[in-house]
Amino acid sequence: MPMLRRAHIYLGATVKEAVVAALHHNSAGILFEQDGPAVIPDWRQSPGLGVALRFALERFSLQERNLRDFKKTEWPSYRASTSRSVRKFEATYMCISVQALNEAELFYDAYAYPPGEEDIALHVTLNRYGPDEEVDRKLLRLFNACVDWQR
Repeated sequence: MPMLRRAHIYLGATVKEAVVAALHHNSAGILFEQDGPAVIPDWRQSPGLGVALRFALERFSLQERNLRDFKKTEWPSYRASTSRSVRKFEATYMCISVQALNEAELFYDAYAYPPGEEDIALHVTLNRYGPDEEVDRKLLRLFNACVDWQR
C-alpha cells in the first residue's frame, strides 16, 4: 500500500488562529503529528491556509517514534494553540484531515466530521496546483458546513 501524504488542519468557530500540522508515518502504519505546526493568526481575515497546507504536505515523511510514552499534553497542535487544556482544545477545534487521493498527488481529499457525527464525514477535493485562494475558500466552506450541520 502506498504511503500517501497527509496533514491536519485545526479550525475553531470561537478562536482566531488556525493550526496546520504535518504528519509522520511509521512502519506500523500509524500517523502522528510532527513538531512545530504552523499557526495562522486570524485565518478568516487573511489568506494562508492553502500555503500552510502545501508546506505541511511537503513535510510529510516516514519516521519511527516510540508512541507508547507519548502523552496527550505533548500533542504538537495542542501545544501550538492557545488552549489551556487538551480537553478545551478538543472541544474548541475541529480537525480537517487532508490526504493525497493517489500516488500522483494531483488532488487531495479534505474531510471533517460534523460535531456529534461519527459515521458521516463531509469532503471537498483540492487541486494540488489550484490557486491558494481556492484552497482557502473550499476549506472554509467545509468548516462552515460542518459547524452548521443539523443532527
